[in-house]
Amino acid sequence: MGDIYSTPSATLTDAPATIDQGSLERAIAGDYQFSIGATLSEAWAKTKGAKWKIHLALLVYMLGYAVIMFGAMAVVGLLFGSAAIIGGEAVTPAAALAGSLVPQIAIALLGTPLMAGLYMVGIRRAVDAPFGPGQVIAYFHRLLPLFGTYLLMVVLLILGFLLLILPGIYLSIAYMLAIPLVVEKNMSPWQALEASRKAVGKRWFAVFGLFIVIMLINLVAMIPLTIGLIWSVPLSLIAYGILYRNVFGVEAANRV
Repeated sequence: MGDIYSTPSATLTDAPATIDQGSLERAIAGDYQFSIGATLSEAWAKTKGAKWKIHLALLVYMLGYAVIMFGAMAVVGLLFGSAAIIGGEAVTPAAALAGSLVPQIAIALLGTPLMAGLYMVGIRRAVDAPFGPGQVIAYFHRLLPLFGTYLLMVVLLILGFLLLILPGIYLSIAYMLAIPLVVEKNMSPWQALEASRKAVGKRWFAVFGLFIVIMLINLVAMIPLTIGLIWSVPLSLIAYGILYRNVFGVEAANRV
């Protein structure tokens, strides 16, 4: 169990420590700098000059999900279209099941790399590294580990919510940083989930508080015809990146 967090040494070489740059070892020990106010203040400052690039990245993310969804439905139509006879007759159970499951599986499999890419946009901005909309589609080479992480996370969250709900709430926050760990530090699904749980668990209430505040900011931003989201969405994504940077640090390859 002592080696559960070990990964190839080439990918876990810690960046030089600074006051706001964490590391894997110190994260798991709970030795990292973090405050809600400082995180949001820095995130707001870093939105300057980055808002529209982040919105373009978000557009790529949404278009990617749309392509996945329409592609999955097209596959269902090709495979099971003959079961749904034109004229209003009922669709067969197999077609109905496929129509429900195939899009969900496709989104879980192909959508998680898009999610990882969006997280990395925030992380790269947090360390002032260059980024662009193409960052969102840059991690499909890690598709299987990302899918495994997502699937394992969902299973554990379901089990947690079945166990009197509170364990599920705890894990939903504790696993917040697992997805980027898979691509940023080349971790396996279990390593990423455990590293995130152990690190976030040390300051769970502070991290929970940050995401509550971010949620409230976005809710307020939606009130004036959603115009405020122009600022609040980049703020939220960069704040996530700053949190990740402060907890785990960012590898040298992702800081240039």
